[in-house]
Formats: sequence, C-alpha cells, structure tokens
Amino acid sequence: MSHTSRTAFYGCAFFACAMALSAMASSARADDTDLARGQYLVNLLGCGRCHTEGYLTGDEATGAFLAGSQLGIAYTAYSEDESNPGIVFPSNLTGDDETGLGKWSEEEVAQAITTGIVKGPGHERLIVMPWPNYNALTRSDLQAIARFLKALPAVANPIPEAIPEGAPIDRPYVRFGAYEFHPHRRAEPAP
Repeated sequence: MSHTSRTAFYGCAFFACAMALSAMASSARADDTDLARGQYLVNLLGCGRCHTEGYLTGDEATGAFLAGSQLGIAYTAYSEDESNPGIVFPSNLTGDDETGLGKWSEEEVAQAITTGIVKGPGHERLIVMPWPNYNALTRSDLQAIARFLKALPAVANPIPEAIPEGAPIDRPYVRFGAYEFHPHRRAEPAP
C-alpha cells in the first residue's frame, strides 16, 4: 500500500471512528435524557406512593424504591361487613427478572400503565391503579417511563397474589375511595 493510500485509509478510518463515537455520545445523551424524563414522570405520577413499602400509610419508605408492597389495597366496594374485600398488592417495578419487570418489554410496561392489565397468572385489571388517567401520556412519555423502570436496579421482592373478594384475608390492607358519612344520623344499636 502506498503512502497516499495508507494516509487516505487511516483518514477514512479515523473519520469513521469519530462519527461512530459522536453517534454513541449522542445516543448516550438521548438515553440519559429519556431516563431523566422517565424518573421525572414516575415521581410526578406518584408511582412510589403505592409501589414502595411504607408509603401507603403515609410513613417513610421501609423498602426499596418501587420494589412493591406487602400491604394490600382493597379494591371492592366498601360494605358494613368489610370482612373479606378483594385485595391487590402493588407490584415490584424494579428490573428483577423473577419478581419485577426484568423480563417485560417496554411495550408490556406501557400497556400495563395505560390499561391496568398486567401479564401473568392471577392478574386482572387493576381497579385501584389510575390507569384511565395515564391514557393521556404520550407515546414518548410511556417509553421514557418504561426505560426508567427497566433501568432500576433489580430488587428481589416477591409480592403476594391478589386476594379475590370473599376469600380469607391473612395480610394487612388499606382502603381508598369515597365514603358517605351522615354526621347528623345516629348509628342504630346492633340487635
């Protein structure tokens, strides 16, 4: 190879490497921007308020951020009996393959956010999750959230299966919703 050919070859190789590095840096900046946007949206939407142990009762976090909760949420209508409501448990949103979102695609994460339906046995529409509101999220917002969640460090935290209405309950739970109170009515004594 002549000197001119070598110079041209190395010049082209240098240019190609510089372009590749520039593209990689640009891609890394885009990924960092997506992750930052996803983190911002997860915090803005309050995902951690349910999906982090301790927060459901207004306490400080007692578990890893977004690793789910052992404290359930009643999803059936309140009744005077209140002995066996249906209960769901906020899932582990970290990247753990077995107990979190590690094996989920970004599309599956986006679908769960916007439909409230999660994959896996025993899962159905999550009535307590405000998924109808999340339908207003843009495709890029959903992608940023999914990327952020999938980038979280994996935390192995098995979450209990949902408890159907009427089944025995062996775990603590909270109830959200609107209750009707009648301040001027006296409760009737039980017979």
